[in-house]
Amino acid sequence: MTKQQLRSDQGWIFDNFLMLSDNEDVLHPGIMGARLERGYKMQDLQSVYGKVTGRRSFPKAWAKRAEVLEHMATEAEKGGRNITARQLFHRAAICFGRAQHMIPVHSDPSKEAWFSGLYRCFSKVIDYSDGTMIKKSLEFAPGQETHCIFHKAPGEGPKPTVLFLPGMDQVKEDVPNPYNNDYTIRGMNICSMDGPGQGECNANAVWQTKDNYPSAASAVIDWLLTLPEVDKDRIGLLGFSMGSRWGVQVAAKDKRIKAVCGQMANVGTFDMIFEQAQPNFKRIFMYMAGYSDETEFDKFIERMDYLPDVAKSLKVPHLLVAGDMDELCAPNDIKKFRENLGGPSELWLYEGVFHPMGEVAGEIYPAIADWLMTSLTEGRADDYERTIYVEENTTIADYQHG
Repeated sequence: MTKQQLRSDQGWIFDNFLMLSDNEDVLHPGIMGARLERGYKMQDLQSVYGKVTGRRSFPKAWAKRAEVLEHMATEAEKGGRNITARQLFHRAAICFGRAQHMIPVHSDPSKEAWFSGLYRCFSKVIDYSDGTMIKKSLEFAPGQETHCIFHKAPGEGPKPTVLFLPGMDQVKEDVPNPYNNDYTIRGMNICSMDGPGQGECNANAVWQTKDNYPSAASAVIDWLLTLPEVDKDRIGLLGFSMGSRWGVQVAAKDKRIKAVCGQMANVGTFDMIFEQAQPNFKRIFMYMAGYSDETEFDKFIERMDYLPDVAKSLKVPHLLVAGDMDELCAPNDIKKFRENLGGPSELWLYEGVFHPMGEVAGEIYPAIADWLMTSLTEGRADDYERTIYVEENTTIADYQHG
């Protein structure tokens, strides 16, 4: 029997769930907490969710709120209130980013308009950063570029630097939150990139292949090492969700990376995310890889690296932060992955927490920054291995003493 494409007839399930909910938590448990930590404002979220009646209404709702915020930002700028304008441009940019992401169709007119809004507004965030933010595009293959934003830590001299890899539902503008940057306030630089199939790359039809993400990341590191603010011996990597997978692939090949953290684990098989979870995950990744035929995409996924094998080549300290109810990566998959890691390893596994981990985002984001800082400046013993199961109503700090 021919495989039904993308389980497309299940769309009514999404719409019915959304009608029973005030926000996205019904589809992505915990996502509200994650959004607030990343700089979304409750007023903006309520404005969006108050208009949503089903999946197809999401992009328009995000775009409408983005347009309101951009107008407010422009008026503030005209009045010389540049600090306020920058804050509003940031809010507008990330709302435009959500709007475009939810249309996985290349060259769609609305998607292109909202991409333009994202970059137009975020360029203002950079312009008003007093030189602490730099945007750079870098060729990693003939005619193909990756794109990144560098956030400088204050002070003179070279500093530890973290390369951030967004997940498949994110763009480089989403992290870090420039108004609550867990890295620069600790004396670390952070550089966020759009790799193949993400954000500005898919806007320019630079799709993900079996092995081009590590090449793009290495091109960013090449550039980082030309900056006087970057300590070439203290480069770390942080990946969210699918970025937790790409991060292992990148660091296994690029030995300039000295510590790796993955949050929102995606280190198991592809079966859970593409065959058992919501159909939208598969639809989006097909778009990111440039596929429209599901059968051909399935063959492509079969050619992707088996992560436990790749993990054997990762010799630097690795931290994985996950929930034990993660619908995309089960604890058994995490266990198998960690058994194959070739270097020091640590796991923070949160009881009762799903993939977005928004319930504990306010705790784990700064704790991850601390872990990376320690790993880059003090290192970890070769035989270091630690597993922390964070029970409900406790915090990671309760387990880190002694």
